[in-house]
Order: sequence, then structure tokens, then C-alpha cells
Amino acid sequence: MKAALLPDADMIEAFLSSTVDPHGQGPLRPLAGALDDLAATPLGEGEPVLLALPNGTSLLTAFFAVLLHGAVPVPLAPASSSTRITEVARRLGASALITRRADARRYGAPPPLPFGDAQLLLLPWSERRRHARGDVVLMTSGTSGIASGCLHSFDSLLENARRHADSVGQRESDTVLVNLPLHYSYALVAQALAALVRGSRLVVTGPPFTPGTYAETLRAHRVTLSSLTPAAVARFLEHDPALPGTLRTLTVGGDRLPPGHVQRLLACRTGLELYLTYGLTEAGPRVTTLAAHREPPHRYASSGLPLDGVRTRLRPSGLGDGSQELLVESSTVLRRRVPDDRGSPLVAARTVATGDLFTIDGDGYHYMRGRLSDSVVVEGEKVWLPSVRAAAEAIPGVRRSTSRVYAEDGEHRYDLDVYVDHPSPALAADVKRTLHRLLLRHERPHRLTVRQARSIDWYK
Repeated sequence: MKAALLPDADMIEAFLSSTVDPHGQGPLRPLAGALDDLAATPLGEGEPVLLALPNGTSLLTAFFAVLLHGAVPVPLAPASSSTRITEVARRLGASALITRRADARRYGAPPPLPFGDAQLLLLPWSERRRHARGDVVLMTSGTSGIASGCLHSFDSLLENARRHADSVGQRESDTVLVNLPLHYSYALVAQALAALVRGSRLVVTGPPFTPGTYAETLRAHRVTLSSLTPAAVARFLEHDPALPGTLRTLTVGGDRLPPGHVQRLLACRTGLELYLTYGLTEAGPRVTTLAAHREPPHRYASSGLPLDGVRTRLRPSGLGDGSQELLVESSTVLRRRVPDDRGSPLVAARTVATGDLFTIDGDGYHYMRGRLSDSVVVEGEKVWLPSVRAAAEAIPGVRRSTSRVYAEDGEHRYDLDVYVDHPSPALAADVKRTLHRLLLRHERPHRLTVRQARSIDWYK
């Protein structure tokens, strides 16, 4: 496999210098300084380096410095525990960790080295892995396990960023707000890298997400292009929002947005350009886009048409109900899953099986219907989990819900987690009573847990 071409250091330095980080720790540290720090370490070409840093220019500087050094950046959630980081590091064969405060004793490592406002820890694992110069590992969002990542070339991520920028009409004159987690592919590729390739100005904040802070950030920095998840949209709409006139374009990705929310967003301000997008990390990540502001209401449930250079097709899901799984063919799909024992989603050259159930209408518009893992047979009866989750999410106070399918004592079961703003025994009891009234006995979850909702939700 030919190594990816690395970006020009001067171009990256100029991009980072123009990036606004309202919550940054002092002035931006030059990229050259970060490269000097890496040059003083024994890190070799192609070695994975974990980046557990919060959103901001420090994370972006570390990402590009590792890439330019010839190592492989692996962004992680900044709140990852040492136990989780250890699991990921061992599975991926990582050589180093860059984080704000590194406790070397937890990893059996030597004392940390300075790295700007962070620290660099050389990890002691004997099993090291090497990839090609210019590779990047993006962790999946949970559907493939906590220590599973996708190996991409930086070239292909830039190509996907260009395609996405084209599909949403992004301009060089745009100011782009990133308030979604940069350790996930949507924010990193479709926002940060899209701003890089388009020459747009970048503003980096959050998470966490709050409607008031979000609206104020849009106004304060005269943001023209922003992106949200459906969960953030729902929270924003609850607060009778007013989008500032400077915001020309809003994109929504990460999950399906209810058509009613599409209508309300479009009603927030005349002339708003609203794009609904679908993608997955394995595809690099963006796949389809719907320009909702140019479509009739009956298409608000669609994720739109494939990006230029992307081809899609359907294959039988194997569920026996006529449903079909979406396959995506693109030059930007992952090279392989890492570690290799996680199984590959590649079903043909440059083609991934998404695990998502879709229909495609006669005009080529894509409609997501669920996931392959959304159907489970309990006591001989098929249970369609999206309908269970929809029932839970219709209960007042419930933000979202997730389900997990597993086998126990030779039987398939599923657990349901329900997320609310203010958990309490009374609310948990009410959720359980309501669902038990709605669901048949075989449809009820084996375990139902009411949890605290995070300030922002993310899927893909």
C-alpha cells in the first residue's frame, strides 16, 4: 500500500494560527514546537499515538504534529479512563499517549515528557504495531467494540472532506463552528478537515452542548456554518431558539432527524440552508446528503443522495422480512479494521457493508430504516428494537434510549438504557410502568436502566 502524502507544514501552521479556540489555555503553541518535542522521542514511523485531549487547538496541533512526524494519530475521548486507554493501547499496539495529565504509574511507564500544555507518555507494551506513514486510526462509536478502530489514509480523509464540503456548499469565506467531539469522524473530517481543504476559518468549542451557549457562540464569532446531532437539535428546539442571521448553513449528522424537527429548524429562520447527512466511520465517513431546504416535506425523512464519487447498493439483510442492507463503494472507505481480529466490514474492493437497513426510492433518495442488530428473536418472537426505543423516547422526560442484544443461558435477550436529564426513583418507576403497559411480554427488555443524559449525544 502506497503511503499517503503528508500535508504541507506551512499550510497546517497557517490553518492552526487562524483557528479560534475561545476556551484555549493561553496563546496557540506553534506546530514547530510540537514537532520538536516529537523529534526528541524514540517514536518511529507508522507507530500509533493515542491523543486523549479535549476539543481545541491543542488537540488539532497534536494531531497534525503526530501525522507530520510520520506516526499515526489515534484521537480518543478525553474522558477515557486509564483502564480504557490501556485496553485500547494494548489492542492497537500504541507506542505513546498524549494527554493533559499523564499518571505514568497507572501504565507502568517512565515519567512523562513535556508536550506543550499536555504530556507525552511512552507506553511500555512489548507488542508494537506499525502502519504506513500518513495513516490515521479513527475509533468507532461503539457498534464494533470499545477498542476497535478504522485505519484510513490521510489522503482519503481529505477527499471525503472535500466531497462533504461540496455537498453542503461550504465556502472559503465561511466561519465553521466545531462543537462536536473531534475524536469522532464527523467533526474531525466533515468539519475540521473540510475547513482545511476549503480554506475556511475554524472556531472550536465544546462539548458539552447547551442551547444558550451554542446560540451565543454563533453570534459572537459570526459563524456561517455549523453542525449538530439530532439529540442536540431536539434540545435546541425545546428552548424556542432564534438562529442568528449570520448562520447560513446548518448540517445535521449522527442519526436520523425526525421530519417534524426538520420543519421546525427550517421555520427558525427564513433562508436557512439545512443539510441532513448520513455516514459512518468505516466509509471515511460521509456517504449521503439531503439539501432539506430545497426538498418537499415528504423527503424530510431521507438522508438524501450519495456524494460525488460514492456508489451505493442494497443487498438482502438475511432477516427474512424483505429488509435490505446498504453497501457503500468509495475510494474513501477504510483500509481495514484494527485490530484485525475485530472482523472486516469490507465485502468487495473499496466496498463496506454498513450494517444499516435502507430503502432507496426511484429517484435515488436514501431512507434509513434501522440496523441489522435492531432485530432480535425473544422466546420465538421477533422484536423490532427501533419501535421499543421509539416508545421509550415518547415518554415525557426521556432524551434518548439505546439497546444491547446478547445471549444468556442459550437465549437471546436485550437490555434497554433510557437517558433522562434528572434521574430519580419515581421517574425510573414511571418509565418502567409505561413501557410494561405498551409492550407485550416478549417485547419487554430483560433489564431496563434509567441513566443520566449526557449534554450531547453522538452516534456516527
